[in-house]
Amino acid sequence: MKARDVMTQPVVTVLTSTTLAEAAQLLSSHGFTALPVVDDDGRLVGIVTEADLIKDRMAPDPRRQYWRPRRSPSAAAAVEQVMTTPVESLTPGADAADAVQIMLREHIRSLPIVDGEHLVGIVTRRDLMRSAFPLEDPSALGK
Repeated sequence: MKARDVMTQPVVTVLTSTTLAEAAQLLSSHGFTALPVVDDDGRLVGIVTEADLIKDRMAPDPRRQYWRPRRSPSAAAAVEQVMTTPVESLTPGADAADAVQIMLREHIRSLPIVDGEHLVGIVTRRDLMRSAFPLEDPSALGK
């Protein structure tokens, strides 16, 4: 099975200038764990994940013994300040089994799929799980 057979498309993306608050809203409203970051020409330049957005956002309880204030970018800051780059990616013709191995080895939940420099899809753990365990009769779930 190829990446193109399991990838989700079209892909919801953000620009490097998208605010952290906007990215967080997109992740929450769509139930995603990551958003590919593209430049103005649609080229993949990074990925922003839930982990990138929450890192250093929750201040420890100030009563904690060795508490030190942490600096985190404001919600109005741009995604490019926290995104992961470079980003692991695959081509549409890559073996889906390779996607599984990369995700497990690198502890990542999604892999953008690129054709040349342009983003054409994304493969998530959920996409792979659905392919590994196809649901033959959706009505059987409630029984």
